[in-house]
Amino acid sequence: MSVVFFSITALVIFGLLFLFHRKMALQMQYLQIKAGKKVGTLKSFLFFDWKDIKERNLRAEAFLLFPMLYAVPIEEDEKGEVLELKQKIKRSHVGIYFCLILFIVLGILSEKVIPA
Repeated sequence: MSVVFFSITALVIFGLLFLFHRKMALQMQYLQIKAGKKVGTLKSFLFFDWKDIKERNLRAEAFLLFPMLYAVPIEEDEKGEVLELKQKIKRSHVGIYFCLILFIVLGILSEKVIPA
């Protein structure tokens, strides 16, 4: 039983990491569209030249763009690509909240699986 519990916990943790990476990469794409630059891929968020200060600042700004506790502002006059990115970011927020809830439930169930 404990092997299954630890497997599910590991899956939830990896899911959280994946969703946070997806959220930050989508936010970086949003910034690139707003700046009129070429949009990179999702994995380009992690793989870049760390010595380039502009690239690091772009990723830091993307990391802090849409906080989790506030709604993502969607305006009616936005283009399709920007609107689609914002909707994906909102879905990532919902997925992160779902994984956090699962993580809390697993923490509660850990007392039954592994008694102290």
